[in-house]
Amino acid sequence: MHARRTALATIVILAATLTACSEPAQGTAERATTASSASASASPDCGPDSTLSQSDWIDQCDDSVTPAADQPDTELAVGDTFAYTDGLKVKVDSIRTITRFGEYDDKPDADRIPFRVTFTITNGTKKPYDMDSFSYDAQGATTGGQTEFLYVDAGSKQMAGRLAAGRSGTFTSEYSIAKSDGKDVVYTMSRTDEAWLESGSFLGEDPHWTGTIK
Repeated sequence: MHARRTALATIVILAATLTACSEPAQGTAERATTASSASASASPDCGPDSTLSQSDWIDQCDDSVTPAADQPDTELAVGDTFAYTDGLKVKVDSIRTITRFGEYDDKPDADRIPFRVTFTITNGTKKPYDMDSFSYDAQGATTGGQTEFLYVDAGSKQMAGRLAAGRSGTFTSEYSIAKSDGKDVVYTMSRTDEAWLESGSFLGEDPHWTGTIK
């Protein structure tokens, strides 16, 4: 019996070690503090007639929510920055409704919300970075729900080309989501550059930003 328990404990420890080794941390969170400090200084309206969005109500009123300081580094809010271990950084600046369309832009049906995610990439490495090595995705975060890509030229800047060392660039991606799926969105960034794949860093959890379409 003692031998069986020892063997089982060994297996559990080995499995935990393999899991930890196979999922390295891609980076760390650099959380925005200005917004959280401002909200802490005033009592939020948590009553039944509250005008807060669902995500804001959960953040400010739900006592069961894990404080930002205790959340995983890969779970971020709009305004937060994710710093990769090699010096690259990504910050989601805003998630906003698209109100202006060009003549040839995609205009979603009336039962869908068009929105734009604006994000900034900072290259803190010592060499240019191929922007095509980033991929991104947006999905509903209220009751789930898939988004659809939109081609919107007006006010957009698609991510392409190379970002020089020490420089930052701000880009956009455009989507629509069904109104029935709510206005909360989770935005995920992934890397596929050769060095990142060869190092095994991609095995770690990708960073996710959750926010409400403004």
